[in-house]
Amino acid sequence: MIQLGNTLILNGDENYDLEHLDCTGLCPLTCGLSLCATVTASSINDESFTYCLQRSIYAIDGTEIFPQEFNVFWSKKPAEIYPYLAIVTLLLLCGFPPSRFQDLRF
Repeated sequence: MIQLGNTLILNGDENYDLEHLDCTGLCPLTCGLSLCATVTASSINDESFTYCLQRSIYAIDGTEIFPQEFNVFWSKKPAEIYPYLAIVTLLLLCGFPPSRFQDLRF
C-alpha cells in the first residue's frame, strides 16, 4: 500500500482487511491483473508491458488523468509486476506525463 494525499494505492489482487485500517477520506486505487482493477497490465514481455488505466484518476494537483494505455520499459522482466504498476501510478499522480515513460527504463 502507498498513500499519496487522499489516494491509497493497493494491490487489487491481494485481500486486505480494510476493517482494521482507518480509510476515512481516502480514495482507494487498485492495481493488478484483475479486470476490476483501476490499473492493469497487458502485453507483458521481457522488454516491457502495457500500462492500462481503466478509469479516470486525479493527480495530487487536481488534474484529471483520463483512461489510457502506454508502454513501460524495463531492463529485466521482474518476477512480479505489482511494484511496477504501483510506481508508475505514483509517478502519474505526481504529475509525471505518460509521454515520458518512453524515456525511462526500470
